[in-house]
Amino acid sequence: MSRRRNRDRTCDPRLVRPMLYRLSYPPVYKTAHCFVEYNEMILLSIKEKSKIINHAKRETPYECCGIIAGVDARITEIYEIKNLPSDDPRIAELKIPEDRTVRYMMDPKEQFQALRNMRERNLTMMGIYHSHPHSQAFPSATDVRLAFYPNVFYLIISLAETVPSLRAFFIVDQKITEEKIEIIETRS
Repeated sequence: MSRRRNRDRTCDPRLVRPMLYRLSYPPVYKTAHCFVEYNEMILLSIKEKSKIINHAKRETPYECCGIIAGVDARITEIYEIKNLPSDDPRIAELKIPEDRTVRYMMDPKEQFQALRNMRERNLTMMGIYHSHPHSQAFPSATDVRLAFYPNVFYLIISLAETVPSLRAFFIVDQKITEEKIEIIETRS
């Protein structure tokens, strides 16, 4: 099954700036139109997979989070983003759980920097990743409620078992659809 993504708009960080000054979240909601066409699976190299898992392990017991970028369906860059504390004024009105062990909220300034870097390197925002240190790799109710980006996939890393697991999902209008991930040897 092929998913067609609208390619009329780009990840233009200049569109993010006004939202950052208002300190609303998410700061890049209107620029999340960084679409890619998937042909049934996401290509993730062993190197990127290791980078994401290592980030999750470093942040344990808290959830880690980040942005995934690349070209076509191939992931080429991982941007680690800070998980904000719940008392941060930029996210206070979202009424998210205080405990960062069960939720993530990306730092808007770091998101902006990642989008700027993607634009400079002609990369496409493909997905958002975060970890579940103590539960399965499936979107929680909070993940679904705060899925602001319907046109990118959500990669979830579970550290609940001895061997970490990764699963990818699209979340559109609170409907969850799993996407296949293919682990490849190298990036070419």
